Amino acid sequence: MGCPPAAGCLDAVRMAVEKPPLGGRDSSSSPINSAFITGVQLLKAGRASLLLRHSTEPVLILAAAVGLDSSLMSTIRVPVGEGIAGLVVERGIALFGMKGDQTFMSAPVPTERGVEGALNLTDSLSGTQYSADDLASATAMARHIGHLIQYSRHAAHDLVSGLPNRRAFEEILEREIALSRRTGSAFGVVFIDIDNLKQINDTYGHAKGDEVIKMVGAALQRILRPYDFAGRHGGDEFSLLLSGSGESDGGITARVLEAISVMSDSLQIPVSASVGVARCPADGADASQLVAAADARMYANKRTKRMQREAAM
Repeated sequence: MGCPPAAGCLDAVRMAVEKPPLGGRDSSSSPINSAFITGVQLLKAGRASLLLRHSTEPVLILAAAVGLDSSLMSTIRVPVGEGIAGLVVERGIALFGMKGDQTFMSAPVPTERGVEGALNLTDSLSGTQYSADDLASATAMARHIGHLIQYSRHAAHDLVSGLPNRRAFEEILEREIALSRRTGSAFGVVFIDIDNLKQINDTYGHAKGDEVIKMVGAALQRILRPYDFAGRHGGDEFSLLLSGSGESDGGITARVLEAISVMSDSLQIPVSASVGVARCPADGADASQLVAAADARMYANKRTKRMQREAAM
């Protein structure tokens, strides 16, 4: 397809799919994932990928794939402007041609923000090579995926923090759990509570409190890898999903608190936070167990700090 298998996750479309039976459908799929799989099935592609722009870097990462080596999915990034998919995104035009003895198709995924990705299909299983008519179908499917991305972004977005909301967190958590069950992969769930947000609102006003929420969101995004997730869980709470993280709980907590401390210094407003970390599968194999473990450890951290402050008085 002019680009190697790529990997990662995106704000509204964080998913990586193993190859399903061509007649089957993953019942837990999101609308975007379902649209991708439907397109693969209709065009009978042996290999396919949905590559989307990283939110801050000029690279494409994998949002969904069929027929690709899952072990490579977290390692490859495709620069915009390079390879066939990179050129499709840069120029906003569909490309069709031969690679080896197989035809390929790459169609731009347009949204209200511009061209945000490319739908790539090759290795036709129909017994015939792809044609210009098939490219028109792929282009229509890519446009449909773009519409779904826009809808997902609006429906699962927190306007104040700029992060995905609780609904998005819950959907992505379920996907991570399903992936863990299939592959045995581990991941971390992190809950973060801004200890003194009410005090900030009371002292400086709600506009300043909203600014703190927005800047905490930006600070968390800066410390994450492209395929990790940061969201606003609600109120003064934030959540992270860390794929395959080997970092210790203490290391994760220290990294989060350091990011918030730097943000606090730039605002010249004291901002403190409590952090709780849970691990799948060590702390639970379903969403309720993992959320409860992370939440309990976050509040235990909050109680410990309060007791330390009281003891110092």
